[in-house]
Amino acid sequence: MARRLTLIAASVLAVAVALSACSVSAPARTPSVPASASALPSPSAIPADHDLLSPGLAQQVVAELVAAADGKPVVRVVISRTQARLTYIDDGDRPRSMVWIAGIITPSDDGTDLVAATSFNPNTFNLSNIAELFSVAALLSGSVERQELQINEYDHKQVLMTVTTSPESSTVFFDRNGDLIPRLDFSLEENLAAGLESVYGTRMLIQEAGVTIDSANPMGTGNQVWADVVTVPGVVERRIRTATVPMFQTQRREAPTNQPFDRSLIDPAVINELIRTAPEQLEQPDATTVTVRVNQPATADEPRITVDAGGAKLVTDLAGTKIENP
Repeated sequence: MARRLTLIAASVLAVAVALSACSVSAPARTPSVPASASALPSPSAIPADHDLLSPGLAQQVVAELVAAADGKPVVRVVISRTQARLTYIDDGDRPRSMVWIAGIITPSDDGTDLVAATSFNPNTFNLSNIAELFSVAALLSGSVERQELQINEYDHKQVLMTVTTSPESSTVFFDRNGDLIPRLDFSLEENLAAGLESVYGTRMLIQEAGVTIDSANPMGTGNQVWADVVTVPGVVERRIRTATVPMFQTQRREAPTNQPFDRSLIDPAVINELIRTAPEQLEQPDATTVTVRVNQPATADEPRITVDAGGAKLVTDLAGTKIENP
């Protein structure tokens, strides 16, 4: 689905962003260019009059910047239409950058702040056609103003590509292959199931799963699914996937009172039906925000579903049948 959206978006906005819609291919591999992070600028093999949005050119420029960083751990890459910046960690954990502008690679001192970020190999990211990524991002964010593509740590060592604009609009996320990380409307069963899978991760036993959705604004920032898991005794990790951004994690110190249960017991179709019908069942027809939680109290034999709409609550079993005296 992400691939189809990417190709459609590239053709729709081709004129608006003055780009040619070419399909994304595997990352281009170019021979390493011998270089060092010396104080003197070095010429780039890419002609200065080339547009970095032309297919393959950004990949080649980034390969040159990686070579210029001389094996140091890379923590950030930023690419616009006319320049590229690669930031790496130098001796003493100090950030340094190599910048490509108008065909020249120049070292840059980024100050003395210590850097704690996950390093990555930029050559493993598909930059073969960033024009297409910019086109898709423009369609979703509604802006083409001063677009930049960034590669850096998103959350807990997860490194992603993003496209942003200035003035700031909404950020659009891509994986290392250049595939769009889609926005999810949790009022749709398929999207709800995808969101739950993203927060489950590899954990089979969870403490709680939940979803909050405002039917009046399904792409609002408050719309999210989550799952609570115990990583170490006394620490609960909440994995959250909102409608517009990929999964991220928060932690809190807590000794759970609920019992862990198998995530496969949760049926997204049941949750979706409860979200749709809860306002009427609870006699809250004007309520647009519904929150659903699935957990297993310490005294219960199986997990229960609690639905909240307009301050009224409904408790059901896993099949969505009301429990009269929970």
